[in-house]
Parts: sequence; C-alpha cells; structure tokens
Amino acid sequence: MKKTFYGWYVALACAVGLACGLASVITATFSIFLAPLRAEFGWSPPEVFFALFVTTLTVTIAAPFFGALVDRVGARRMILVGLLLEAAVIASFSLQSASLPAFYLRYAVLAVLGLGTTHVAFTRVISVWFNRRRGLALGITLAGLGFGGFLWPLLAQWSIDTYGWREAYLIIAAVIALVPTVIIALVVRDTPQSMGLLPDGAEHEPNGQQARVALAGLTVRAALGTHSFWLMLAAFLLIGTAITSVQVHLVPLLTSRGVTPMRAATALSVLAVALVFGRLAAGWLMDRFFAPRVAIAFLLGPVVAIVLLAAGASGPLAFLAGILTGLAAGAEVDVTAYLTSRYFGLRFFSSIYAFYYSAYSLGAGVGPLLTAQAVEVTGGYSAILYTHAVLVVLAAVLLARLPPFPDWSQGGKH
Repeated sequence: MKKTFYGWYVALACAVGLACGLASVITATFSIFLAPLRAEFGWSPPEVFFALFVTTLTVTIAAPFFGALVDRVGARRMILVGLLLEAAVIASFSLQSASLPAFYLRYAVLAVLGLGTTHVAFTRVISVWFNRRRGLALGITLAGLGFGGFLWPLLAQWSIDTYGWREAYLIIAAVIALVPTVIIALVVRDTPQSMGLLPDGAEHEPNGQQARVALAGLTVRAALGTHSFWLMLAAFLLIGTAITSVQVHLVPLLTSRGVTPMRAATALSVLAVALVFGRLAAGWLMDRFFAPRVAIAFLLGPVVAIVLLAAGASGPLAFLAGILTGLAAGAEVDVTAYLTSRYFGLRFFSSIYAFYYSAYSLGAGVGPLLTAQAVEVTGGYSAILYTHAVLVVLAAVLLARLPPFPDWSQGGKH
C-alpha cells in the first residue's frame, strides 16, 4: 500500500491555521459583535464598519512588504509568530472603551501583526509542496477559512450570550493561541525538499524539472508589466468588494427583516459551509480545466444570490443566497492563488500574490463600509445589492480575457 504523501498533512495543518487566521476570524465575527458594541457604546453601523475599512486599508498597504518578507525568511516562521500576535491583539479587545480611535487602532495593529496568518504565507507553502495537484491542495487549505467561518460565528454568539462580549474576545483569543500554533509547529515545513521529498510525492525528478519550476518565475517588476497582472488585479478588487459586502452584511440584513440573531448567525455559518465546498470543488476543477473559466462559472451563483437578497429574500431563499455566495467566495480565493502561481511562477510568489491579497482586501474593506452608508441613506439594501451584482458581472468579463498559462518548466514559454 502506497504511503500517503506528507504534503496532504501539511495542507490539512495549513487549513487549521487559516481557520484561526486574521481573515477568517474578522470576516466571521465582525457582524456578530456589531449589536453588542452598538448597545454598549452607542456607535452607529457606519462608525463600526469603518474599523473594517481601517483593517483592510492597513492590509492593502502592508501586504506587499510582508509578501517580500515571506519570500526571504520562510512562511512557517511568519505563520507561527503571526498566530501568537493575532491572539494577543484580539484579547486586548476585551479592554475596549468608548473611544472609537482606540477601536480603529486595535484593528490597524491586528492587521499588521496578523499578516502572518493570511493567505500570503499559507498559499506559498502549498504552492511549493504541490504542482500537478496544486488546485486541490489549495482548495483543502483554503477550505479552512470556510470551517473557521462556520465555527466562529456560533462560538462568538454563544460566548456573547453566555458570558458577554468582552469575555467572548478572550475565548476567541485563547483558541487561536492554543490550537493552530501547536499543529503548525508540529506538522508544517516550508518545502518538501527539507524532508527529502519532492512536490506531489513524486519518486524521482526527471531532468531536474521540479527544481527548475521552483526557481522560475517573474520578478515583481516584470509581473507588473504584464497584461494578465492588471486584469486579475481589477477582477479580484471587484470580487472582494461585492462578495465580502454580502458576506459581512448578511447578519444585519436578515435581522433587519425580523430574523433572530442566532438564526442569522446560522445563515452566516451555512454560507461558510458552502465556502468549504466551493474551495474544494474549484481546486479539483482547476487541476482539470482552465482556471479562469472555472472562476467565471462560480461567479454566476452570487449574481443570482445578490438579486434574491435585493428582492427581499429572508427565509429559505436567504439561506440559498448564502450558499451561492459562499460557493463563489470559496472558489475565487482559490483561483487567485492558483492563477498567481501559474502566470508568474514560484520564485517571487508571495511578493506578487500579496498585491492580489491587497486588492481583494481593499475591496473587502471599502465594500462593506459603502454598503453600510448606502443603507443609511436609502433605508434599505436593494439598491446597493444590485450595484454589487453588476460588479460581479464585470469581474467575470475581465477574467474571460486572460491568456493561456506559461510553462515554467520551459522557462515560462507558452
């Protein structure tokens, strides 16, 4: 019986890390804390959502520098340090006062110190460990965001209901400090070669092909000079704006239509479960079909979902909308990492991928804030949701214009 390739254990461990990482925790719990923070301090929704904008703006600025650091010192070290720092900052939220500047500052610090727990580091590990099965491996790892998105809203809401919102922050911080750090430290290694292995579990390396692939790739400057780089950047900015807006606003949208907070939190968890399936399905499909077409196919779902929510869905149709949105949110993050590795190679993967993570994060911060302001002005979600549907369609058009992948085993020739 053939032994299971160790890289699959690395993928599972990275999934746990991402489930407890900055992107998963903030996205899954931000709207859960909205009501208790408003009740405690009297803040308006736009004032609270501005913290999300601060976070994503900070990530947008800092991520490219962090990506270069990962390429230089290794992903594993940055992940472990990032998890501990993330836990410390989240624990500090239990001391939050009525000062909005202090609230924003905490989120800015969390964004900087928690960058090691984001896709930038984890996707580099997986891209180095896998080549032929990179899509599925990325799907497994990034599905961790879905598992985190399922568990964190339920844990956060239960903690708030049982102990209070301040204690809820401490409980979340304790889980992050104890669970993923041990698993990452024991399982994850930066490269298969450090364990005497080859990518995908290959038994031999014909003509040094894998070594050439690992060393091949465009510099950041060369990548910036390609048409593909800017098409992808614009597409994922639009996707981050629209998809994250729906994801973050799902709980307040449903509660505004009479749904109980716990049932709304359950709807958000259902979205996260769909996100898991979206990531696994997209990863499997990208190993077999042209990845931009896979991405376009997954974008059809959120268009339908957004239209349903704009039309007033609040019962089973709202859960269906959450599922369709989750499938797309899962697939598109997979696609971003996969396309970066295929179009630009692995040599400076983290440095280049960080630009896409920044673009997606910028959209994820601006979109929910603008959505909150639009709701304040118009008194409802319909108009802004239709706008988000248009953004998703535009993103699909941009992805349809991407060219074939270069062959990095042949020096990047098409």
